[in-house]
Amino acid sequence: MIELKSSLPILVLGLAISITSCQPVCKKMEPVITCPLPSLKMSCMPSPFLPLSAEERDQEWAKELLIGDTFARESDFYRAITCYKRALVLLPPEATARRLQIDYDITLCYYLGGKYQDAINHFENSPLSQTNPDFPAFNNLLIMIYDSYFQNGQEDKAECVLKIIEQFSPETGSDLTLYQNIKEAEIDQARVLMSQHRNAESMQKNFAFYDQFAKSPRKARVLNALLPGAGYYYVGQRKTAITSFIINALFTAAAYQFFRHGYPAAGAITASLEMGWYMGGINGAGIEASEFNTRLYEGVSRKILNDNGCFPVLMFETTF
Repeated sequence: MIELKSSLPILVLGLAISITSCQPVCKKMEPVITCPLPSLKMSCMPSPFLPLSAEERDQEWAKELLIGDTFARESDFYRAITCYKRALVLLPPEATARRLQIDYDITLCYYLGGKYQDAINHFENSPLSQTNPDFPAFNNLLIMIYDSYFQNGQEDKAECVLKIIEQFSPETGSDLTLYQNIKEAEIDQARVLMSQHRNAESMQKNFAFYDQFAKSPRKARVLNALLPGAGYYYVGQRKTAITSFIINALFTAAAYQFFRHGYPAAGAITASLEMGWYMGGINGAGIEASEFNTRLYEGVSRKILNDNGCFPVLMFETTF
């Protein structure tokens, strides 16, 4: 009896540590939803700018521009930017329209290459920031700069650009808002926009796939609390479920045997370790359910945005 009493503080301490260190952490879904660069589509798009004249083609800056366009259409953006910058150096000061064109091409290369801050920097420090709707690639420029601000976490500037886009094209503005809500996992707002979209039926049908197969983190934790491993089995991780069940069973059996054969201190330590595995399993099952939902949401969302042209890059009508 004395040995059992002396082991109680150890057991209580072990339980306290295991419980406080294994509490589930609830956080907002953070999906990663990207659009593969549609290289083939972009290579077939027309340029928004006037073709080079015969006189221009004889100039060194024009040769650099043409080489840059070739690299850009092959998605070799680093070399394309180098050529475009050479063209800017060689360009005569009076060729303001061509300067805007080359600045646009550089910004577009940065954007398509995922260098959003570089795209923003070049835009803000070039005459492009002063363009108006008369600029041939004005719509593309707005979409590109909006997405660059959004991807870079500059939400206030992104919202300002989005308001300008909505003035010229409410449909494009609506698609970009849906894109933003889906990317940020604002599911309720996304549902409302999908219900009002021109392709509402197909969008809602695809999103129903997520609703049908998404797992409940709470249910996963409850199942794992009732039977270690059951929560993992619920989210489709059968090997982990078996491992979790075996480990918990072994620790429980070991603790029971220690207590039964008169080793209360060892039993208390083993029981505290088991409690750690037990609580960790509950938390882990919930986390795995959340991860499952995130991956499922990413796949469904990517299909919705891709099939309906709601990725910003799919809204481009022209290219280099």
